[in-house]
Amino acid sequence: MQGGRDGKRARQDGGGNRANNKKRYLHKAPASGGKSGIPQSSRGIIVSCTSSKENLAGKEAMALFTESYEQLGGTWKQQGGAGAGADPAEGEAAAVPTDIAAALASEVAELRDPSRRPFYFHQVGMHSVVYVECKDAEGPSPAALAQHACQRVADSHQSETRFCSRFYPVEHTCYASMEKIEELAEQVAARHFPADAEQPIQYAVAFDARAAPPLDRMAVIDAFASRVPAPHKVNLGAPQKTILVNLVKAVCGVAVVDRFKELCRYNVRTLALSEEEREAQRQEQRTQTKQQQAAAAAEQPEQTEQAEQPAAAAVAAGQQEAAAPQQQQQLQDDEQQGAAEPVAQAAAEVVQAVAEPAQAP
Repeated sequence: MQGGRDGKRARQDGGGNRANNKKRYLHKAPASGGKSGIPQSSRGIIVSCTSSKENLAGKEAMALFTESYEQLGGTWKQQGGAGAGADPAEGEAAAVPTDIAAALASEVAELRDPSRRPFYFHQVGMHSVVYVECKDAEGPSPAALAQHACQRVADSHQSETRFCSRFYPVEHTCYASMEKIEELAEQVAARHFPADAEQPIQYAVAFDARAAPPLDRMAVIDAFASRVPAPHKVNLGAPQKTILVNLVKAVCGVAVVDRFKELCRYNVRTLALSEEEREAQRQEQRTQTKQQQAAAAAEQPEQTEQAEQPAAAAVAAGQQEAAAPQQQQQLQDDEQQGAAEPVAQAAAEVVQAVAEPAQAP
């Protein structure tokens, strides 16, 4: 009996209870950077991913952006992470191993040493979102990295990740309040949309919020659009640049990106599809939208009828209440008239009886 109890207790404390294990490890495993949320004054990329796969999605995104970083000329690996005070000749010599064993050892050391990686990821405290932070302040921008990664997927029509879906670059951050957002909008407009530009830029503003303070969507969009000077104009159909505004908890992340709509809003899953598959997906979305609209239109008359029935009953009740005093007054009048008729008849008989003796002689 004791052995059975111990075995049962061991199964309960061990891997038998999957629900407890999921609660124990989900969103509690430390990220590669050991941080939580989006740090202020950071540069990085918000990655939308499959729920409960945040750690795997973060590792996939780091590998994807590292390859784009190297192709765009990033030098973090050659600098050994710190980049300052290192001799380029020594770094180049150390970067070229003499044999295969040394090359493998160098790769393993690089994987184990976070300081030699240009990125690290950390969770933001919610499902389906991770944040990949860029450590190289002078290297390729997060907007350039996200666009390059998406272009690679669009060219090959093959997704290089299993769990990542969308990328949202972040190049400027502030506290998620209207006052701070308006201040940041001034800086973004002055930097990316100069008033003395020779060629006007057609732009759009894309807004998204996740577990953020309840700010008005149009107020945030207008905070940026109203500060972009002429001759730049809004073009929602085919913008040359898109101002991405993402509210994640108490932080507002902003970036100005190119070809956002052309590259399927930086959705790598959609970019991996062929043109025929994309068109089929659009058609399916249109069909679902029409069905939802038809269902809403069908529910509206029923709701209107249900709303009209109490209103009609209330009107009828009001009419009855208004007619009740009149009916009561009519009854009183009828009663008075009925009581007056015998009196009048008796008076007429008395008059007739008095008049008859006077006429007899």
